[in-house]
Amino acid sequence: MATNLLAPNGLSFDSNRRASAPTYQGNRYFIKAGYATAIGKGDLVKTGTGTYQGYIIPSALTDTIALGVFAAVLPYYDLTIQGTGHGLNGAWPTNANPQSDVGVLIYDDPDAEFIAQVSGGPWLQSWRGQNINFLTGTNGAPNSAGTSTLALDATTIGTSNTLPFRIVDYAYGPGDTPGFNAPPVNVNPWIRVKLNNSENNAPTGV
Repeated sequence: MATNLLAPNGLSFDSNRRASAPTYQGNRYFIKAGYATAIGKGDLVKTGTGTYQGYIIPSALTDTIALGVFAAVLPYYDLTIQGTGHGLNGAWPTNANPQSDVGVLIYDDPDAEFIAQVSGGPWLQSWRGQNINFLTGTNGAPNSAGTSTLALDATTIGTSNTLPFRIVDYAYGPGDTPGFNAPPVNVNPWIRVKLNNSENNAPTGV
């Protein structure tokens, strides 16, 4: 059986479920000035509460609802470098020192689909239509280039409506041969998912 090295890069925008062309549009939200937790490009994020009410923070493993996927940091004035900052390759670094709250772009379309790598597998057709969580310790833990290391956890696949992602389909990855009825045989497969419970569709506020 072929093997995929587990080398996730978070959630990559792929398409949307509506019968229209995807816009790849990220909508503007804000990170609170002084927020010192890294957020990688491709991390799952939510709206914070308490001190961070209304601001963007990474989603936790136990969260049952999410806003979307972190896409980019908009330009801001950084007091340390005395100039314009853009984050770390578009990710949010721990050492940012903005003059004020910072605008960021989030893929928050509830119909958006993303590609991500699964820890476990190989793919089973029975996964399609079930839900899945991300692997412990991978969200909000970007690599040195600012890219998300989020991976999905095959051991969490199930029907619980509290899991953050709905499995849409298999996505061909390294070692696979795309084609009609080509069998996906890799462990650590790449799959397409969408938000299972979106803040933008929730009937109650955050």
